[in-house]
Amino acid sequence: MKTINRIMLSSTFLALFSIFAIFSVAIAVIYILSTGNGGGGFDLMESEIIYAGSIVEESNTSDWRNLSNNLAKHGYNLYVTDSDGVVFSSLDNSQEATTENLKRLKLKQNVLIASVSDMAVAAKSDGNFSIYAIKGSPSQDNFWAGFMSPFIVAYLMVTAIILILSQLFIRKMAWRVLRPLNALEGGANRIKNGDFSQPIEYEGDDEFAHVCAAFNHMQKSLLEEQEKNAAYEQARTDMIAGISHDLRTPLTSVKGYIKGLCDGVANTPEKQDQYLSIAYQKACDMDTLLEKLFFFSKLETGNLPLSLGFHDLGDFIRQSSEELQLELAEKGAELTVDVTPVSHPVKIDPEQMRRVLYNLTENALHYANAHPLKLHISVWQEYDKEHLLFTDNGQGVPEDMLSHLFERFWRGDESRGTHNNEGSGLGLYIVKYITLAHGGHVTAKNGGGLAVQITLPCRKEEDNE
Repeated sequence: MKTINRIMLSSTFLALFSIFAIFSVAIAVIYILSTGNGGGGFDLMESEIIYAGSIVEESNTSDWRNLSNNLAKHGYNLYVTDSDGVVFSSLDNSQEATTENLKRLKLKQNVLIASVSDMAVAAKSDGNFSIYAIKGSPSQDNFWAGFMSPFIVAYLMVTAIILILSQLFIRKMAWRVLRPLNALEGGANRIKNGDFSQPIEYEGDDEFAHVCAAFNHMQKSLLEEQEKNAAYEQARTDMIAGISHDLRTPLTSVKGYIKGLCDGVANTPEKQDQYLSIAYQKACDMDTLLEKLFFFSKLETGNLPLSLGFHDLGDFIRQSSEELQLELAEKGAELTVDVTPVSHPVKIDPEQMRRVLYNLTENALHYANAHPLKLHISVWQEYDKEHLLFTDNGQGVPEDMLSHLFERFWRGDESRGTHNNEGSGLGLYIVKYITLAHGGHVTAKNGGGLAVQITLPCRKEEDNE
């Protein structure tokens, strides 16, 4: 059963029960009042019945008209019978209907005062006649017969009005409740069908307003996630296409040089050594690319292990730069280091931080487009943070693209002059991931080239004790 039908049915039963209860109470009160002293009954000790009794007791004549007039002064009617039937009667029709009940009275010469059918009676018998002085209203049965008919009509009219008003009120309330529920149902169906663009429109200050607002917030989050996933999938597709190209190029070279060796093209020892050296270098390039992809898969699955330990960031940079300088010198590049002469305590994983430096260096080699390439690393401490600044003398990055540098799969080929689409779009993303895993922060800006700044928390061994 629908909610609105349940609400309206419950309200109908409630209204009917209330009306029945009111009706029952009203009938009980009317019955009590009609049978009590305030209704048709009489107080047998009232003064008028005493006067009527004395008049009846003193009567010793058959002048019934005169006797009736004397009783009428006190509000009583005269009723006289003998063995043959009614001798005299000044009763009205309603009182005539109750004369049969008078026979139950056992009359004597003394006056008898009684209440018969809600009427006050003073009566006596003188042997020949039974004399009754009667005062009262129509009997209880006549009262109910005259009262119940209009009462029932009024009751039915009131019942109809209450039911109509209750149904109108409940329908309005049900509409107010069901309107946001219908809107939520419609929104859920739209989301089910993949439509996240249309929010729920509901204005109000009740609880449903908060529910609808939360639903719209959820829908907005789902839409953003959907767009993010779509962009991610597009980037993944582009990355796979780029990687396929990047792998195909060295693989083709390796195959070509090996085939040259097999076909005898390299017919001198010097040429054979040259072919083997180039093939080996191309194989190393493919291995580097595959290693980066494997490392990225660890990041995405949360399986990147960190072996944190306390180190001096300045000493770590000096040692690592010495290793990089040898490799950069072979490529015509230069690396310089500037470390402030204080301690730089940090808690890092040296292997992962070397990967950060390697990726920054590789990014500069691929995209700086500077000849000769000059790299510089600065390390300093500010407040409770250690700062590492990696700069190059290249062409930098357009300002509108700086915010994309650390996104996964983003490749700035068209803006930074890469060679033959080299790069997977993962290098700087890995830099950001590792930095965040160390509790740090990374930013990029232009300043005579590209400048990447890494901030790490300053941590000493005694801080953990």
